Amino acid sequence: MQLAKKIALVTGGGRGLGRSMAMALAHEGATVVVAARSADEIAETAWLIEEQGGEAFALPVDVRDSAQVAGLVAQVYEQLGTIKILINSAGVGLRAPITETSEAQWDLVVDTLLKGTFLVSSAVLPQMIAAGGGNIINVGAPLERIVTPGFAAYYAAKCGVDGLTRIMAKDLRRHGVNVNTLHPGGFVDTQMVRATVPEVRTGLLSPDEIGRVAVALASLPPRSQTGQTVDAHTWQTEKD
Repeated sequence: MQLAKKIALVTGGGRGLGRSMAMALAHEGATVVVAARSADEIAETAWLIEEQGGEAFALPVDVRDSAQVAGLVAQVYEQLGTIKILINSAGVGLRAPITETSEAQWDLVVDTLLKGTFLVSSAVLPQMIAAGGGNIINVGAPLERIVTPGFAAYYAAKCGVDGLTRIMAKDLRRHGVNVNTLHPGGFVDTQMVRATVPEVRTGLLSPDEIGRVAVALASLPPRSQTGQTVDAHTWQTEKD
């Protein structure tokens, strides 16, 4: 129970990687707040956590909306206490040639993946800093492997998340807050991948593979590994 008595917030926790990581944190004793736009999906994740003996709360939020994010973080603090673990996993899938990508589509993807990571992190940081530290895990992508036609908005956003992680790590190290990027190491068998990359049907990774790595990063002590990009598949291969 590496994470006993710790409060974790997982955005995008209604399905896919977010759900797998939320369940992994709960299995190690964390009280997990699962947040996303879909109330039904996050309620199911919370139910699955409770079925395995963990503690979870489902709170809907749109990470693109700063007022909603601030309200969520304040509610968690008032009801549960300081958030010590944050996983920024909210995302949307869009595949369209750049010539067919509208401004609205671009904003949806970039604002969810990149702006959402900034907004949620900014809202949580005062708690972490006051508490002397914490761990922020931003979900990235294997940038060198996903230069795939049609993913302009997604790729640009994930490049932004990678850069944001590196600078946040430098800004926050003195406060004991570690900030790392975690990516699965390839295409994962999730609903989003099945919808946007239908041509890839072999070699898909299990969402569960990322859970163990998320727990390891969430367990880091203050002023330890930070500003790194961790390939979950490679990490597990090396551990095994």
